[in-house]
Amino acid sequence: MGICMAVLLSAGVFCQETPEYRRLSDPEEHRQAVEAVAVARVGVWAGREFSFQATRTDGMIATSKQQVFFSAAAMGGMEFYDHFLVMGMAEGDEASKLTAEVAGLYLGWHQRPKERYGKGVPDEATVYAGVIGGSLKVHDANFGDFSNGVGFGGGMSFGWTLTPHVSVELSAEYRYLKFGYKPDVFSGDTSIGGNSIMAGVGLNFRF
Repeated sequence: MGICMAVLLSAGVFCQETPEYRRLSDPEEHRQAVEAVAVARVGVWAGREFSFQATRTDGMIATSKQQVFFSAAAMGGMEFYDHFLVMGMAEGDEASKLTAEVAGLYLGWHQRPKERYGKGVPDEATVYAGVIGGSLKVHDANFGDFSNGVGFGGGMSFGWTLTPHVSVELSAEYRYLKFGYKPDVFSGDTSIGGNSIMAGVGLNFRF
């Protein structure tokens, strides 16, 4: 009889153990091996190398001093085993004289530092990097066109959970993305862009 009671008690304790996959914000919810992730983000994309001036072979002078874009982006992808991320990104960037469209494919690693370190740290932390590319247009018919660019982006984000499926996050990303100037240049810049920083705030949704 004593042995049977011990077995039953042990089984009860085992069934109440904390599941391996569980959200920090909902201790009763099991984490999934595969999870859909979507992010809506707004922010700014800035770099000194967006300043441009060139004297063309036809005598025209093309000048733009704008170095900051307002940015709005949507990201979507999958997270595997609560850590490994594969994400696609589509972004629109607007300044008074320039417009850019950027897309990217990122790989990332997601952690929940608060579970390990307790209070005083974000609920979620993610690092990511990948390939980005896009186009840039100038709102001036006589300025000249730019070719499409391909480059690199890498960054990190910190998140704080609002509900079991929604968190608010702050992100910062380094980018290297350059657009070549198509007209022939006599002197000055032959491309726009290069080293830059994107910073934003967004909402992260998990399904």
